[in-house]
Amino acid sequence: MKKSKIELLAEAEKLKKEKMMLQRKLRSAMEAIEAIKEDNIDALLINARENARKVYTEKTADKPYRILIEKMHEGAVMLSEDGTIIYCNAYFALMVNLPLEKVFGTDFLDYIDESSKEHADKLLSDCGTHPVKDEIMMLSENRKKIHVLLTINALTLDNKPFLSIILTDLSKQYDDQRKLIIRTKQLEEKNEELENANTELAFQISEKKRKSKELRIAKTDVKDLEEINTHKDSVLAILSHDLRSPLAGIIGIAELLNTDFDDMKQTEVKHLHALLLKESAKELTMLDNLLEWGRIKYASEAFSPENTVLTQSVLKVFETLQEVAANNHIQLINEVKQDIIVFADGKMVLSVIQNIVSNAIKYTPADGKITVTAKNTGERVETRITDTGTGMSKDLAEKLFTPQMTSLLTPRKKNKGGGIGLLLVKDILDKNNGEIWVESEEGKGSSFYFTLLAGK
Repeated sequence: MKKSKIELLAEAEKLKKEKMMLQRKLRSAMEAIEAIKEDNIDALLINARENARKVYTEKTADKPYRILIEKMHEGAVMLSEDGTIIYCNAYFALMVNLPLEKVFGTDFLDYIDESSKEHADKLLSDCGTHPVKDEIMMLSENRKKIHVLLTINALTLDNKPFLSIILTDLSKQYDDQRKLIIRTKQLEEKNEELENANTELAFQISEKKRKSKELRIAKTDVKDLEEINTHKDSVLAILSHDLRSPLAGIIGIAELLNTDFDDMKQTEVKHLHALLLKESAKELTMLDNLLEWGRIKYASEAFSPENTVLTQSVLKVFETLQEVAANNHIQLINEVKQDIIVFADGKMVLSVIQNIVSNAIKYTPADGKITVTAKNTGERVETRITDTGTGMSKDLAEKLFTPQMTSLLTPRKKNKGGGIGLLLVKDILDKNNGEIWVESEEGKGSSFYFTLLAGK
């Protein structure tokens, strides 16, 4: 049914009045915001409900306190009795992705995700005489969900009630927890894979012993067999001491976080998360090296040589280690030309470069450089990895690629990894008909050279 002309005029008049009222409210809000910014305000007059005005005054101009609230990296909000935001700091505005002036005068529950809105409303109602603390899910203007810890205190000013709220962003903590769970699972999988490889290793050694007895091999072969058995004992020692013990510590700290997380300070949680992630990464790297070493040493079926573009391998390694190098302010430089090709197992080439570059990062001080170059010498390609690190003595350089069983049994904190990385590099190059040597001077850095067959 069509409306009459009189009804339409009445509605138009009503809309005009509503528009004028909204314009007055907007002007009033803008004037209040400007007064707050310029610190020229003595009181706030809030129309909380129709015919129910409330006045909020500032008795003391405690500027240091206000600066602290404004600069803190947590959201701070003040609510009137009906849940209207009468103040918020800049960090809260950043959390909800809105300009500061657009937050004042809005309903606090508008920034709570639907999944937490009912619970948040109950928390605001229940805070009463004691503080309330719980986790909820916020929703920013761009629809991004934010997991926060909500702390509410009920206060009074000039005999008028209001709520003080602090919101701590827990997103990074939950993300770190997720990464830790994934990393722990990876460690468990690698540990299981290493144990399987060790079983295969024991079988291979047993078979070699049997064949040596049947063929009555020479003393030199017997000596070689004993050395392999010593290698096995070394792997078992590293597995039981250098891997299982730290892994037990990692699991212990993870269990502590799981049981005492709610009672810990945020700084303590961040410290433990960072420590666990760092140690987990170290354990995973060493597991990878042990597994790769075992495969190369005793599993010939894993060897698959092919034409490999050397610069692509260098770039892959740099991509993996870029974050570690950047954290130590070390520059990684790839000067290998695109036409340099080697004939070798691609995965093994990656392992050689990664172990040498990782070692260089470990012994290169801040603002240093690690440069990779290569040249074709005919039938072979000679690669050089040069660092500006601490260097080493001539005596150490001569023994660097000779397997020392005693060093493998030394705790990692003395030799930073038990020498597995260098054993892996040497065995890989032997497998690929290559060679490796080092030139170094204490205090002036080192240059590692290795050769591989040239590809076509």
